[in-house]
Amino acid sequence: MKKILRTDAIYESSAVSSVVGAIFMLILAVLLAVISFSVVYGNGFSSSLSKAPMSVIEVKSIEGGVPNKVKFKENYIVLLHKGGESLQTGNTKIIITGEGSAYTGVFGSGGTTRFGDIFISYDDLTTNGKDSPYASRNPNLLDGTWSAGEELILNGYDSAVGSTPSSVHVTINCMTNTSDNYGLKDGSIVIVKVYDRKTNRLIAECEHYVELAQ
Repeated sequence: MKKILRTDAIYESSAVSSVVGAIFMLILAVLLAVISFSVVYGNGFSSSLSKAPMSVIEVKSIEGGVPNKVKFKENYIVLLHKGGESLQTGNTKIIITGEGSAYTGVFGSGGTTRFGDIFISYDDLTTNGKDSPYASRNPNLLDGTWSAGEELILNGYDSAVGSTPSSVHVTINCMTNTSDNYGLKDGSIVIVKVYDRKTNRLIAECEHYVELAQ
């Protein structure tokens, strides 16, 4: 009498082993990808998952004008921290855009005042890389924080004087070779954005009308 060999169990066992092996390889590949991503991006990835401070910032006033009508040092932007978390001055960046003016080239050496679209960047709110009156205008910030109820006063002459690298950068009509001082066109609308540098996230955004300086 011939014996009948049953191969069903063998085939089923082989199929199960193949599926388990495929799942194991998939899990291993995912783990390797996660490890590689963490090694490559490190703290940058964890920072992107962090939350920016929650604060309410408003523009209290903007007054100025463009040369020769108004000097750079007569242009003022006053911001008010209305509430929420205190902001670390070293971790807070401000971007200002609108219409205005800036001086390109070197004073007294063939430079010129340009008018048009202006982009102003304050890398941080510390006194580093800024003209000395910035500190006297903003004494509340000297403790390293910008807290509720405190004003921040920005000026067209905030850029550092002399050989000190400036933390205020000004671009006019996409030209970056400016003196980093600025004027704002009276009667125009200026947009002010406040960022958290650690997370590169927007904290606040405001628009305001520029009044002619008296």
